[in-house]
Amino acid sequence: MDRSRKFWRGRIVLPAGRQGPSAYIMFFVYVLKSLKDGNLYIGRTNNVYRRFREHSRGAVPSTRSRRPFILAKVISVDTELESVKLEKELKKGYKREELKKELGEVA
Repeated sequence: MDRSRKFWRGRIVLPAGRQGPSAYIMFFVYVLKSLKDGNLYIGRTNNVYRRFREHSRGAVPSTRSRRPFILAKVISVDTELESVKLEKELKKGYKREELKKELGEVA
C-alpha cells in the first residue's frame, strides 16, 4: 500500500493534489487559538496539517500578527459545501459564543 494514504473513519483519504477518480476527500472546519492574545480563528480546509503549518509560519496575512497558535478544535464533514456552511455558522452569533466558552477565549 502507498504510504501516503491515510485512513479516516474507514475511508482512504489521499493527500491534497493526489486525488484519484475514486478518492474520498474529507473537509474540515478548524479552530485556532492564539497563545498571544487568546482569540479564536475559524477556518476550513481539506488538509488540516498543511493549513496549520501555513498559519504557524506566518503565510496567512490575517493571522500573522497573532502567532503562535494551538489547534483547538477540528470538525470533519463530508462535503465542501457542508464545511462552508459550518464555518459561517461558527463565525456568527451564539455558536461563536459557545465556542468561546468551550475553548476559554480571553476576549
